[in-house]
Amino acid sequence: MQMARVWVIALLISLVLAGCSRVETPKPTVVPVTLRVAADDTALPLVQRLAEVYAAAAIDSNVSVRVVLAQPMTFQQMLVAGQIDLVATSRLIEPPAGAAAFWVGDLALDGVAIIVNAQNPVSSLTLQDVRDIFSGVRGEWRDFGIEGRGVIAVLVRDDGDGTRVAFDKGVMGQIDLTRSGIVLPSSDTVVNYVSLQPDGIGYIPASRLPSLPNTVKPLQIESQLPTTDTLISGNYRLVSTLNVIAAREPQSELRKFVAWVLGVEGQKIVAGMSFVPTGDIR
Repeated sequence: MQMARVWVIALLISLVLAGCSRVETPKPTVVPVTLRVAADDTALPLVQRLAEVYAAAAIDSNVSVRVVLAQPMTFQQMLVAGQIDLVATSRLIEPPAGAAAFWVGDLALDGVAIIVNAQNPVSSLTLQDVRDIFSGVRGEWRDFGIEGRGVIAVLVRDDGDGTRVAFDKGVMGQIDLTRSGIVLPSSDTVVNYVSLQPDGIGYIPASRLPSLPNTVKPLQIESQLPTTDTLISGNYRLVSTLNVIAAREPQSELRKFVAWVLGVEGQKIVAGMSFVPTGDIR
């Protein structure tokens, strides 16, 4: 009887232990993380595509990337205030005086393309020609041997825009823009204006050229169009760099995203979006 009781107790203990062995170890709760990226007009399409592919590939399944369009003039304040984690811009952003330097990575190269209406017979200009037009020294197309056309409608981007900064540096130097220039808020509005105005001339990121309507055409500058080869070689003079900028060196999930963007897979997307990669894509 005593032996039977011992056997029953042993059986109960073994069952309890077996049940305990099937209890799974609690898994840590996955906390969703949203990376906040602000992009300027030039960088926006590229960064949106990078974010989409990163999410679709489930590189980091608990991380989502939210991309917003913002003006470069606001980037410094947004970074310092912690309102965003990363900036993608064609204009370098400096930290406030006395503050630690921002972390900067090179994302892509782009060019500044000069565009006119497709009906305009002009196909090539020199840098001096462009400078004369945008400074107002020569204000009619007949100044370039084109008769029967009107006053040149000069289109410029808003102050602080990265493409305007690159244009002013590469073309204007210390020369002031004409006061009759029409300031437009985006590359799309520049394209639309030139498309509808036969006498218009403006500039846009070269990465937008593949999507130009057939009513608009780019001009050769010093006999060169902005292509991957001419931008890399320096034969096309109007070049800008797209940067990713953070308030400090990226860590954790942001570091993983930035490493992917600047790595082979991200740089392949850069090339596919008509930008020039700054990293290896082999």
